[in-house]
Amino acid sequence: MNRTGRVAILIAVIVLTTSYFAAPALAQSPNISTGVVTDVETTENGDLIAFSIVDGGGNNLRFTVSSSNPNTSYGLENRVADRWVSDQASAPQEAATRLRDQQNRLSQISVQSDSSGVAMSVVQAQSTDIDTNLGYVFAVVAIAWIGIMAYVVYMGVRQRTLSAELSRLRGDNGNSAS
Repeated sequence: MNRTGRVAILIAVIVLTTSYFAAPALAQSPNISTGVVTDVETTENGDLIAFSIVDGGGNNLRFTVSSSNPNTSYGLENRVADRWVSDQASAPQEAATRLRDQQNRLSQISVQSDSSGVAMSVVQAQSTDIDTNLGYVFAVVAIAWIGIMAYVVYMGVRQRTLSAELSRLRGDNGNSAS
């Protein structure tokens, strides 16, 4: 096997290894929903028990909160951009107050939840979708590796061509000198 073939196989192995390790990260990502708070449910003493959001597609999504495993964590901003970070076990009444503030301001939040609809994390929504960005990152890395592999193959072909031309010229020079 020539050098170009070995390099091409090495690059293919690197691309496949990258794909193998990146695929589980993309496949196992938790449910992430972004939307505006429409309802905040509390107990009689004001502890948050559940809330609902409406996403960009008009779907109403209801999430319960938990103070045990997983303990719902919060990272929300108020009107003056002061960030409040806490969890359900520490501040269930404050969580309800903060979510009502998000509802009154029509501010978007992102909710990371498990398969049963329990919110694991509630944060101020960013302008990007995490799952979509991971797909783009994977696509760019794959395209970069394909480009590198094409360049290596091109350089191998070019080197063989130059080597053959050099051998031909050396052969011509040797024949004309005799």
